[in-house]
Amino acid sequence: MRKLLVCMILLACVLLSSCDSSKIIRPVESLLAPPLYHEEYKELVDAFYEKTGKDIVFCSPQEGDYRSAIIVEDIDSDGENEALIFYRDNADSSVARMSYLNVVDGNWVSRGTYNGYGNEIKKTFITDMDGDGNCEFVVIWSVSGVSTSNIMSVYRTSYSFDEYKEISNEMCTVCEVADVDGDAAEEIFYLNQVTVSGISQRYARVMKISGETVVLMGEVKVDPNISSYTSVKTEKSSGDAPLKFYIDALKGDSQMITELIYWDNEVAELCAPFLNGETMANTDTLRYEPIASADINNDGIIDIPSQNRVLGNEADEGNVYVTDWINYSDDEIRTIDTTVVNFVDGYMIHLDEDEIKTMGVRNYSAQNCWIIYSTNGYGKPVSELYSVLKVTADRWNEEEFNKYISVIEKEDGVVCVYITQSGTTSGIDSKYVKSRISKIP
Repeated sequence: MRKLLVCMILLACVLLSSCDSSKIIRPVESLLAPPLYHEEYKELVDAFYEKTGKDIVFCSPQEGDYRSAIIVEDIDSDGENEALIFYRDNADSSVARMSYLNVVDGNWVSRGTYNGYGNEIKKTFITDMDGDGNCEFVVIWSVSGVSTSNIMSVYRTSYSFDEYKEISNEMCTVCEVADVDGDAAEEIFYLNQVTVSGISQRYARVMKISGETVVLMGEVKVDPNISSYTSVKTEKSSGDAPLKFYIDALKGDSQMITELIYWDNEVAELCAPFLNGETMANTDTLRYEPIASADINNDGIIDIPSQNRVLGNEADEGNVYVTDWINYSDDEIRTIDTTVVNFVDGYMIHLDEDEIKTMGVRNYSAQNCWIIYSTNGYGKPVSELYSVLKVTADRWNEEEFNKYISVIEKEDGVVCVYITQSGTTSGIDSKYVKSRISKIP
């Protein structure tokens, strides 16, 4: 089984090493501090070298709370520190390893070395998922250059509490450890892809520790036509509300959706409300630009961008999509805000319902300029109201652009607005544009 899982990943790419010997040891308590070497954990490192030799490369997890190749903390709640060390045997090795050590009679002693399923460690979790006082390890092994498929391994202590054994491994693209069902115990939430008879399907799944093994609590299908997942956010809006996972995913090069997944305690199952069971597609959150989900109004609830119409005349060259920001509660989709988003220049314009019906936008991307115009209510342009221009930092000069209103200042430039006479006549002024134009969150 181990050889099969490794081969499935290795076939996907040519191995490239990204483990860096400059990342030999980083302190757990401060990831921003410069890397440490032997001073802090000299005795641990010496004991480790005595077992492995010095022809190794330490490998730091790429994501998550643990970013150190050497993790030292009280893993088994005995008041003494234990250690995990991630490494490869040498720079050319295709397999990363994990070593577990603890202190016996004042000396660091190896309690087990475990072969991984790739040459890198994407992420690791150390947490007590079954409440027995001993932490489990969840390690996401990856291969350089492959972001679409990883191997998740779960390690649990034996009853002697001195050694760990691998009790599960699964293919995954996304993995988080959290209290999914609100029972105060943490579970493993992950996404994976299954291909049967040439048909690919993606699932969100939840597993939990049960005795000496891991059991599947539930699963739900999600949109299978995904290029990659780009981010995972979680939200728990109140004590009684379920933990929600918001997973942004690319479809092709630029289209994006957001999967919403949560555990429903009333029916004891995992739910993905945006998936259409007939088409097996998530179209409710489809947008044609890679705009990430975000809490745009700071109410603690994550909002999802969705694009299904254009603003103004559909036949107009360079028109833009209306971006509705939606959220899901009480089995309903609600629109929280309506905007047009200039993804390239990093801003969006908030519009009310009347403006959606009576305004249009022309996009002159080569000039980093949008022109907002009034319409006759049926999309036909009437008059230009104002233009929004992104000026690079090296070009911005208040004297040169003295007829423009600066609304957003960023490191790479300034977003500014010029109001036409028709715009002024329509009541558009500095206060209006500053209240309507904001950064993309």
